[in-house]
Amino acid sequence: MKTKILILVTVFLTLTSCSLSNDTNEGPIEVTLVHWNLINVTGGIAGVDNDFEVGDIVWNADEFNSMLAVNNSNPDDTIEDGLDTGTYDFVLFETGGDIFTVIDGDEFGKIYISETDNTLLIIDQNELSFGPQADGFIYTFKITTSTIEI
Repeated sequence: MKTKILILVTVFLTLTSCSLSNDTNEGPIEVTLVHWNLINVTGGIAGVDNDFEVGDIVWNADEFNSMLAVNNSNPDDTIEDGLDTGTYDFVLFETGGDIFTVIDGDEFGKIYISETDNTLLIIDQNELSFGPQADGFIYTFKITTSTIEI
């Protein structure tokens, strides 16, 4: 079980951090940015199942500064789509072999990478560190990357 957790944490940290690619220190440095694109929200009391296009709702986690930047361009505020555009305090913590998220001081849910597709990140609000919950949402993200030169 600890091996599985270690693999998940390693993958998560690799996917959410920047990487610098320049062995010579001459010229621009390439930085790879990782983006979490919300592609589906399911659950809740009403049993929603909302799909979104990659790029419509993007979360960028900055673990070094414990911040989460969200760009939510969904114009329909009547459907569940996670967080509004803005910057949020963001923390990950491990307990009982599982990894959980805290956003703006509130536990948001258990986080894990899909077992069938390692480009899918899932946050399950029905699973919290203090026990299972009912009627939470399950957020599914498609992980994408972009490269910039600095």
